[in-house]
Amino acid sequence: MLNGAKVVFALLVSLVVAGCAGKVDRRAMDGYFLLANDIPAVREMQPHGPAFVQGLRAGYVEIVDYEKAQMDFGDARHFGRKAVAAASGVNVLPDEVALRKIDAAAAEELSAARARLMDAYDRDARRLAPLAAARAQTAFDCWLEGSEFDPDRAEDCKARFMTAMAAVEDALASGIENVYIVFFAWDHADITPVARKIIAQAAEDYEAGQATRLILAGHADRSGPAAYNLDLSKRRAQAVAKVLAEMGVPETAMELKWYGETKPRVPTPDGVREPQNRRVEISLE
Repeated sequence: MLNGAKVVFALLVSLVVAGCAGKVDRRAMDGYFLLANDIPAVREMQPHGPAFVQGLRAGYVEIVDYEKAQMDFGDARHFGRKAVAAASGVNVLPDEVALRKIDAAAAEELSAARARLMDAYDRDARRLAPLAAARAQTAFDCWLEGSEFDPDRAEDCKARFMTAMAAVEDALASGIENVYIVFFAWDHADITPVARKIIAQAAEDYEAGQATRLILAGHADRSGPAAYNLDLSKRRAQAVAKVLAEMGVPETAMELKWYGETKPRVPTPDGVREPQNRRVEISLE
């Protein structure tokens, strides 16, 4: 929760104090006009611009309505700014996980989910699956916000994120690239339920005759020693291969490679944890 319902009281006090002092509190005024004027204008505006932008606008306005009903005016202002920015054509990204105070396990799951969404954006999801991509982003932000204090809200938004991402990835599957990417939590090589679904898609394509072999390339981020990361990337590739074999893909059809921290998707300084670099790429050939 960003500041919570106390924001309203603080906002009113600051406006009164500012008036008494004969000067304007710009932050207080901005927050007031955002909720009083900008959001209603964005809500009523005629749709224009790319479908993705319109999807974000509508999705964030819906979150604003929810937060206001919960008297969480801090988050209402936060998502209101995102709605206004999206409607203005600004490139609005999903929130960073570090924005919220949540436990480590939830943070790792959300980091992997955000990396999955950002990877889809890198593969042109905003254009190829605009409405599903917008639903995925707003659902992710909702899931992240709910993870602080509202577990039921978090679970509902997580389910909506998973549904939207499945639609996004279905749309991307017909693209030129025929690569599936499985992301991992920090210092882990275990296969999550979400990862299993992605692996299943690769197995189905193989069984449908879309490939004669699968190349599994394991990777790690730069947050540990290079030798350890090389072994970790190997274990990740082996974990994916094991699941593929369980799904009926012959071991002879798989080629495993592992690169440690040497081929990042997102270049970082040494020691940095980067969710998009903790992955196995499954290439169908």
